[in-house]
Amino acid sequence: MTHKKFIKIIPLFLPALLLGEITVLDSIKIEEKIERKTNSIEIDLEKAEQNQVNSFTDMLKNNSSIEVGGGAINVQRVYLRGIESSNLNISLDGAKQGKNMFQHRSNELGINPDLLKVVDIKTSPDASKGSALAGSIEMTTKDAQDFVKGDKNYGAIFKTGYNTNGNVKHGNVIAYQVFNENVGAYVSISGVNSNNYKDGNGNEEIATAYHDRDYLFKLSMLDTKNHDLKLTINKNENSGDSRWAGTEYRPLASQLEKIVSSTTNYALSHNYNPSNLINLDTNLNLTDITLERKNANNINGNRTYENRNIGLKVQNHFDFDISSFKNRVSIGGEFQKEHGKGSFYINDLKIPDRNITKYSDLDSNNQALFIQNRTEIGSLGIDYGLRYDYYSFETGLGKQTDNTFSPNIGVDYSLTDNSLIYANYGKSSRMSGLIPFTWALNTKIDSSYSNDLNAEKSNRYEIGYKYNKKDTFVNDDYITFDANVFQTKINDFIVSKDTNCSSGKCGSGEGGWTLQDIYNRDDEFKSKGFELKTSYYYDIFSTSLAYTQIDTNNQASDITNTSNINEDQNIRRVGAYDSKKFVWNTEVELTNKLVAAYTLNAMAGTNVLDSSNNENVRGGYTTHDINMKYKLNSQWTLFAAVNNLTDKQYAKATTISTKNQANVYRYEMGRDFRFSVKYEF
Repeated sequence: MTHKKFIKIIPLFLPALLLGEITVLDSIKIEEKIERKTNSIEIDLEKAEQNQVNSFTDMLKNNSSIEVGGGAINVQRVYLRGIESSNLNISLDGAKQGKNMFQHRSNELGINPDLLKVVDIKTSPDASKGSALAGSIEMTTKDAQDFVKGDKNYGAIFKTGYNTNGNVKHGNVIAYQVFNENVGAYVSISGVNSNNYKDGNGNEEIATAYHDRDYLFKLSMLDTKNHDLKLTINKNENSGDSRWAGTEYRPLASQLEKIVSSTTNYALSHNYNPSNLINLDTNLNLTDITLERKNANNINGNRTYENRNIGLKVQNHFDFDISSFKNRVSIGGEFQKEHGKGSFYINDLKIPDRNITKYSDLDSNNQALFIQNRTEIGSLGIDYGLRYDYYSFETGLGKQTDNTFSPNIGVDYSLTDNSLIYANYGKSSRMSGLIPFTWALNTKIDSSYSNDLNAEKSNRYEIGYKYNKKDTFVNDDYITFDANVFQTKINDFIVSKDTNCSSGKCGSGEGGWTLQDIYNRDDEFKSKGFELKTSYYYDIFSTSLAYTQIDTNNQASDITNTSNINEDQNIRRVGAYDSKKFVWNTEVELTNKLVAAYTLNAMAGTNVLDSSNNENVRGGYTTHDINMKYKLNSQWTLFAAVNNLTDKQYAKATTISTKNQANVYRYEMGRDFRFSVKYEF
């Protein structure tokens, strides 16, 4: 069912649907979203620009299905339906993203949100996506052709801004040219400089200052004799003074060191689509992640750690009809190879480890074959697929292999022209583990795995109901409603055991101790819950509401009577605590040049566990944000916003506490005035 007239008016004022339902770039994308059957979350990037977001995590915060914790940008973590993003398949133009480099460094990438064309967050299973234990986040950058306006085939965009809290200064420059009707290219340079921010009580949060730089070049050849070819080269660099070990609330200046993290992506994608039976996608990509300790506190100076991932994915989509059956069959294969290396100095080791430790690189690879199908029979749609993965995992303890089969099935049925029910179930696997990359390089001499390693596995389901209708109360209005229940279970987490032992129990690697074993955890992490979402659009007005409730079986993983774990492993790299989050977004186009919006985020208090598994209540909170966009003319656009309008002092339940002190943690940013201006020619 399509809504052509609705599509024509919505791009002017579509809000961030609380669950980020639609990316507003053009009417075609909106039409695709209305017809989508499976449950998928997209981010409204036009709204993100109006909110003046300048990071990947900032882009996701006004979303009831997603929680961002951590305070400082270098430790912020994303949780989708209660599962930490280490357990997601994250990609940028097909290049794999996200790697836990050390224990409290987050695994998300940096990217200038203004360059993104689509952010698709998928919660339903898909055999074409590997390592997606809890879903996937696919980001696609804009093409040069997306910047073109009118008859111009070249131009530039300048944007600069200032945020009062943290004395943030940011800016970016984009220069683009479309050489002919098919080929275009652009280059972008952007940067953010931020001091330490202050919480709602005016307290300075130490070690939250950072510098961020982003560089991107993209060449696109579109619709040339049934071929599309795209090349993306992107580098993001984040630097700041941080603490290498531990997660202290407000560390001393003497405990900080300059840490520089950079991610460089190379992605070459090609599509050949001459007929319904040949729609061939090929993606070749390379991701380099480098972590540098610029002034490490040791006599040998700097430390550098590098992780490289090479990937190739090929799949063909066959579209055909048999009688009244409409079919799409996607068949493909994927290869991922990862290699990690770092610095090794004896003096970096704990004194007891210096004579028993060896250094080894980390190597792993994943080879996969998959088939993912969709069949439509009238009002009934059936999605079904199967993925086969072969894994190898090699450290100083030796080499381990495993293989898995991961099936999935989903159904959706249109009850009426306006409503449908849907359900899906699927499995997924990976063999990369929860171990921070830098921990796995130092292992005990003559040690090996205590048991054969198994790939980590998940199974998840969701059941839901969707409703959308045009002309409900007045002509040309539009209303949507979605309700769903979901559950994700993850087993066989790959974790580590170090040489820091006492009374038969050892640590897991925190603090720089040498590893003597890597093994599968024998417990299961479970996240379940439900979501209610509704939105309404009419002419210049739009509003949307969303509520997500999540229950997890999270327990403190560093309790004194738990063998071989001495860090809060779950909240860092597995999943969050129980949560109840409500988001209300409303927007009005006051004139054809001025748009204003308001967002309310409300989170209930949450029980957070300390290192003895005692519950401490992390208080709930409500925040209010307002923003405006004023388009002076075709070249100049002004943006203004106030985040945390009431200057509330609050902390996210997903922010890690100071070790052994569950009631000591970092607070989020207080009131923040944001201003920016954009010039296009």
